[in-house]
Amino acid sequence: MSLEKDDGAVEKLMEEGKKKVDSTSDKYDELNKMELADHTETAYAGMGKEELMKYANSPFWVRLRWLLFVTFWLSWFAMMFGALFIIFLTPKCFSTSKHEWYQKSPVYIINTASLVSQNGLDEKIEYMQKLGVQHVVLTSVFQAVGDEVIDFMKVNISLGNEDSMKNLVKNLKNKGMKVMLKLVPNHSSKLNLMFVRSVLQETLYKDFYIWNSGFSDGTHHYPINNWLSVTGESAWSWNDDRKEFYLHQFSAENPDFNFRNEDVVDYFEKVFKHWLDIGVDGLYLDKVQYLFEDKDFKNDTITTAPNMTYKYDTFSHKATSNLPETKELLSRWGNLIRNYSGVLIVSDLDSNDIKGINMVHSSVKLPSDFTGEQLFNAILPKATTSWSSWEWVCTDKPNCWKNEIIDAFSILGSLLPGIPFINADSKLFENNKIPNITLIQSTLRELRSMPTIELGSFNAKLLNNDKVFAFDRVMSGSESLLFAWNLSKNVTVLNLTKEFDEIPSEVNLSLCTETACSILPSPKSKVSSSLLNLAGESAVVLTF
Repeated sequence: MSLEKDDGAVEKLMEEGKKKVDSTSDKYDELNKMELADHTETAYAGMGKEELMKYANSPFWVRLRWLLFVTFWLSWFAMMFGALFIIFLTPKCFSTSKHEWYQKSPVYIINTASLVSQNGLDEKIEYMQKLGVQHVVLTSVFQAVGDEVIDFMKVNISLGNEDSMKNLVKNLKNKGMKVMLKLVPNHSSKLNLMFVRSVLQETLYKDFYIWNSGFSDGTHHYPINNWLSVTGESAWSWNDDRKEFYLHQFSAENPDFNFRNEDVVDYFEKVFKHWLDIGVDGLYLDKVQYLFEDKDFKNDTITTAPNMTYKYDTFSHKATSNLPETKELLSRWGNLIRNYSGVLIVSDLDSNDIKGINMVHSSVKLPSDFTGEQLFNAILPKATTSWSSWEWVCTDKPNCWKNEIIDAFSILGSLLPGIPFINADSKLFENNKIPNITLIQSTLRELRSMPTIELGSFNAKLLNNDKVFAFDRVMSGSESLLFAWNLSKNVTVLNLTKEFDEIPSEVNLSLCTETACSILPSPKSKVSSSLLNLAGESAVVLTF
């Protein structure tokens, strides 16, 4: 066979094979197209609108939707009310104290000599710390004869010297106590060199004190006005050397400074800086209501008819006490002391709101045989208007109350809203001995630490025909207390659940004065609040 014939045959075979392959490929393509077409036709297109609405509006699905809707909102409200229940009804974290250090713990007023006399200073300070003393006002610090200050910048010789005073202040502060000094800026001793120089009319000191020539009939000298000292005698005394009267609102041995003289004001600012530099935390200025008098020496107004003779209480004293200039000066002093990071406490002003002053302290004055009504009326205005201070003074004579009455006052002052001021000289170191800490002292320390004392409500009442003074201190989430004091001489039965809404039928007897304890179970026992026997002239503290 020739090559040409072979080549022709091969080509022919190749063409026929190609046609068969193409034909087969075309058949596969047609099959694929058919399959795709079938799949496209049978793909799920979902329910139509009419069919969907048919199912959606069926009773089953309607009920299911409403059930889920109601269940969601009930769950939401349940969670919300559950959260509110947790917030309002579970015990709370108590608010941060709203008071400064000088407003929290009882203030102990201590004669400095009782601390440093003889031996045992460290032991005495340790005892004070165990007693819970945190704030101390030291008295009788300055060089003086009795209460008559000779030099406001020198330490009383009985206390040592300035270094001794620095060490005392340092020792007290190292034990966690704040230290203040009590100072009466109104007057000095006649032996004070400034008064001696004022008598001699030396230029700088001529007007350091208040002088007036008064009147004369040629034989006798008479004061310019009717001002009386607190003793009931004339507030003016004649000085034969200067040939003038000098003013003294207290003893004739204590002439009054002239605070209208800027040099006197500057002198006392130096005094304050001197003691603040030594290390005290503040100053307690006493008798500040008498710093200024009427500059024109006007007579005081008679307010009550005199009984044969004029007495101090016969006059209004508007010309000799609580003048507007007093508040302005104290505000200036307060700002100065605050710049030294110190505290200024003052006594017996007729206003508690004076810029620059940290606290105005006033005592509660009562007669020896005070009634429940008198006690109630003396306490209520102070306890319901501000964070007050509490000190109890007998108007008849010093130490006119027996020990159980004094104990009841100590308890009362510690539980009222405010700070007790405690004159500790008579008991703290009696006969230079360190006494045992009493049940009353230790229990009051515990009670004072309760948040209720600072943050709780106060509700006072007179019970049993005004013979019993009582009040409660209540705070949600904290232990509450009730104080009751029977002022009559006889045993009385109290139904406290009838008078106070918050008190349960059974309470804890936390504290009682001696006579009360004698007819009650021992302290820390449970007692009935609806049938409580309270002895005459005794007091109790109940907690619940």
